[in-house]
Amino acid sequence: MPKARTSTLRMLVKAVTYLFVAWLLGFGLYFSQLPRNSAKGARADAIVVLTGGAGRLEEGLALLEHGAAKRMLISGVNPVVKSGELSALTGTEQALFNCCVDLGKVALNTEGNALETAEWALEHEVDTLILVTADYHMPRTLILFKVAMPDVMIIAHPVSGEWPLLFLAKEYSKYIVTLVRHAAYS
Repeated sequence: MPKARTSTLRMLVKAVTYLFVAWLLGFGLYFSQLPRNSAKGARADAIVVLTGGAGRLEEGLALLEHGAAKRMLISGVNPVVKSGELSALTGTEQALFNCCVDLGKVALNTEGNALETAEWALEHEVDTLILVTADYHMPRTLILFKVAMPDVMIIAHPVSGEWPLLFLAKEYSKYIVTLVRHAAYS
């Protein structure tokens, strides 16, 4: 093998190794700094719950029932789901859904959740918002929500759980991409 080709191959292996080590160190930092503090006791104009994970809806409804806000959006709801089904599923009175809960049925992903919530927040004159999602999902979600709603104060309410390592690694990779895409807002 020619010397120039060997040198290029070594540089490539070193670069990949350095990137992998940097990713691992970053992943460790990400994992160690997952948000743990809840918004219990906080007050806001509204609550938004992102669908897609266990415990999120129940946490949001508990916050609403305890007066943390007067209105709640559930973002990313399947278009065929009705509020009565969610009421029955969670054991929450239908009256609470009727008065205070809106179902957002447009969002297909986290960026869509942020855009759907921004439109809803503008319509309901929301200045402060409690954001309910999984702890591993919160760092990336906060970036996207701050981009979509720079003038709204967002209070994180993470829902903790036991997540598989590969699942967390995938979310960390998405977080890095989002961080790079929106570096000016983080």
